[in-house]
Amino acid sequence: MKLAIDFAVNGVLPRCRVLVIDEDGEALEQYCRTAERLGYDADGVQNPAEALTRLAADHSIGIVVLDLEVAIGGLVFLDELSARFSLLRPIVPIVVSSNGTLANAVEAMRFNARDFLSKPVSPEALSGALRRATRTWQDLYAGFRLAATARQSTPAPQPAPAAEDITPDLPEDSRATMLGQLRMIMRMRDKRTAFLDPQLFSDPTWDILLDLTVARLEGKPTPVSSACAATNVPLSTALRYVRSLVDAGMVRRWKDTEDRRRDMLELEDETMEAMVRYLAEVRRINAAAV
Repeated sequence: MKLAIDFAVNGVLPRCRVLVIDEDGEALEQYCRTAERLGYDADGVQNPAEALTRLAADHSIGIVVLDLEVAIGGLVFLDELSARFSLLRPIVPIVVSSNGTLANAVEAMRFNARDFLSKPVSPEALSGALRRATRTWQDLYAGFRLAATARQSTPAPQPAPAAEDITPDLPEDSRATMLGQLRMIMRMRDKRTAFLDPQLFSDPTWDILLDLTVARLEGKPTPVSSACAATNVPLSTALRYVRSLVDAGMVRRWKDTEDRRRDMLELEDETMEAMVRYLAEVRRINAAAV
């Protein structure tokens, strides 16, 4: 699987284009005009099939503004969007609808929509949604870039490591400090579910990486079932994300020699080093803010 994503140049993120999909030509023009006034490159189409063709051809499209009442059905389109592109590059949907019920909003969020706006959509509401979508796209882009970097280096297949070789040397960081930091991040994510629907903020890739980082610091590989349980998504969805991490060269998978019925997972060295650098940078930012 080839990740369809371009790298940042000199630390500057590539431009994130906006694609608007609405069969109402007047609304289409309004949304594009609002996005362009805010400095976005925006384009619009009225045909969902044409939108999918554009998305496949133009990898710079990172935000989709979708009318839920398009011909094939907005939820069908969101499902198609996820099936075709979710493992290849970040695309953040914003949904607009003339039927702004809570049920419709929750259903759209379960298909990874970042925002749900009721028609008529004001320029202020759309600009706020675009800002939030941009921040989400930037976070997702960082994860995809890490996957692309790992995939560029294709290490020779390695046997399952011995337990004593799992944890790498960690310069300037104690294992206990990093474990405490990771567990705090995970507790904060768990605490959020007490106040907000976890389906609205699911990030299976990140949940799996956090779980596997803890396991490697503790010197033990992780069963696939355990890594999947760390996410807030169905098992079938979690397994798909595990496969994408393995295919990207970020995670190693092998049969458990003691129980051939289960597979084990472990972060590849490059991924572990990236997580160590990330945690060190988070600590630096937190210390500077004090």
